[in-house]
Amino acid sequence: MGLLCVTLLFGSVTLRAQLAANDLRAGYDPSRETTLVGTLSSFTANSETGPLGAHVAVQTASGVVDVHVGSAKFLELNHLTLNAGDNVRIVGENFTNGANTVFLARIIQKGTAAVAVRSPRGIPLWFSGSRAQQSGAQAPRNRAGAQ
Repeated sequence: MGLLCVTLLFGSVTLRAQLAANDLRAGYDPSRETTLVGTLSSFTANSETGPLGAHVAVQTASGVVDVHVGSAKFLELNHLTLNAGDNVRIVGENFTNGANTVFLARIIQKGTAAVAVRSPRGIPLWFSGSRAQQSGAQAPRNRAGAQ
């Protein structure tokens, strides 16, 4: 019985350590945010690779990074178009999703335009943004420089 308790305790600690290593199940943590700066090599409006939604491939100094940018419709409603060759600055957090690694964008900046796609706690804004647009209200938008 003691060995079972030690095994369960060790397994619990190991699972928490794995989740803390930026697994999607660990949740978004603003203290782990980083900034990507690079050039878009592609834009996919509806990626088949999770998380579902729009993804961009960003060529950075250290390689290509898969970035989840939320909803293509939300970006369109906020007047942000992303095309191959665009220079961007993206604030967000790197996560593992099974065998894949994805960077979850919180703020996307292209030139002087910046759009927040997640709250500071990582909550997607495109859900409320879509409802706000449908009701005639303005979707959340950040035109100031990304921080």
